[in-house]
Amino acid sequence: MNEPVVLRGLAELAQYRDEFVAEPEPTTATQVATPPPVIDDQPDQLVQAILRSARELQRLSEQDAAARREAETILEQHRRLRQDADRYRQLERDAREVVAGALKVVATAFLPASQAEADQLVTTASAVATVAANRLKAVTAEISELEVREDLSRLLALEREEQEARQREERALAAIEKAKALASEHKENEALRLLGSAIKQNPNMPGLASCHDTIRRQAHAVKTIEVEKALAEARRLHRRDPNRAAEILGALDLSGMPFALVREVYGCWLDSCRRLRLEGAVHYSPATGKGAVLVPDEGNETRLKVVSAIGLSGWKADRRFAAKALRGARPLAA
Repeated sequence: MNEPVVLRGLAELAQYRDEFVAEPEPTTATQVATPPPVIDDQPDQLVQAILRSARELQRLSEQDAAARREAETILEQHRRLRQDADRYRQLERDAREVVAGALKVVATAFLPASQAEADQLVTTASAVATVAANRLKAVTAEISELEVREDLSRLLALEREEQEARQREERALAAIEKAKALASEHKENEALRLLGSAIKQNPNMPGLASCHDTIRRQAHAVKTIEVEKALAEARRLHRRDPNRAAEILGALDLSGMPFALVREVYGCWLDSCRRLRLEGAVHYSPATGKGAVLVPDEGNETRLKVVSAIGLSGWKADRRFAAKALRGARPLAA
């Protein structure tokens, strides 16, 4: 334990000054804010770079335009040569025909003068045919030399693509007109098939898609009206002639129809089937709006015979199925 110290003067206090010196406070480093990165130290150089890029772009555009003009000049030459080739080819054929005809005259002429003139024609026409053949060979060689040029091949490919695009557009416009005519004759399904084929060939043509959508809506409206009329007729008959009512409704195509309408049609059909009072009848429905009423087959108890069906393609009356295959079938409630 430290003993107390009694100080009698400043001189004695000086002896203990080291014990009273406070420990130095830790120095805190002053954080200097980092200046933001310099994005543009030399704007003049950036401006010059942009100007150089613009000049280079202009040069490339002019170079490309000049190359295209040269290719178009070669293309015109190529077309002229092909026309010349066609003319020489036709000229050679005509000359060969003259030679053949003149030779017949030489062989069958009655007058010596006629024979001599025909012989002269053989000589002349043969010379023409030879000249035409030689010229055709030379022109064909020139055409072959031009066709190996890459710029001409590229331009010909572009022209073919443009021509094919024009032809597709013309066929599409013709399909639109024909589809409209079919729709006006109430042949909407045929019109939609025609437009569907055209759309496959021209998927990016708005006119085709618009016409298809218009006729599709028209067909849907017409089909809805027909289904509603059939439903009204079946409701009128289902009490006194349920068999006829079930037959009318079973012949309907309910694909794409509103759910509420499908439910009403199906309900009326099922009610008509119940009114037939079929013994041992079962109801089979694999999906909404699709079903069949069947009865046991008289000749085979393990099979069921269709009485009426709706929405099931190929399920005609009297068609038979194995009972085990229709696992969802339930007795038809009265």
